[in-house]
Amino acid sequence: VRSTQYRRILNQDELVNALKTVSIFDVKMVDYNHKDIKFLDQVKVTHNSDIFIAIHGAGLTHLVFLPDWAVIFELYNCEDERCYLDLARLRGIHYMTWEKKEKVVPQDKGHHPTLGEHPKFTNYFFDVNEFMRLVLSAAEKVSGHPQWPFRQSHEEL
Repeated sequence: VRSTQYRRILNQDELVNALKTVSIFDVKMVDYNHKDIKFLDQVKVTHNSDIFIAIHGAGLTHLVFLPDWAVIFELYNCEDERCYLDLARLRGIHYMTWEKKEKVVPQDKGHHPTLGEHPKFTNYFFDVNEFMRLVLSAAEKVSGHPQWPFRQSHEEL
């Protein structure tokens, strides 16, 4: 959930409803606004997440609190391709971002008051099927991670 003017997910409800159709997902939407959620509570929510999904923005820095097996899914990087990829690499967790540009639709060209057109200054619609494909891929990465606590060993099978 974003409470800012730009980089809102215009079909967010549709994406969340699609996630809720997959029984293995426990979906929690959180606005990491310090006025509503204390920082320690933000850390707890993040540390108990297997897949952390957000559009480009400072909230993605919470990835440093994710468990080792987690995946950070930067829904769209707004053409700032290395920012959170590098942070995820330094943290040692798997990073994903939107792959098919033709399946993300900006509301407009973006309109920074002094810099002009820029993809960080608009809102976006995302293709639901592509979104679900990427989330399911993230779920496979999580469940395949050797430190994932719910992983079964060959002895348990």
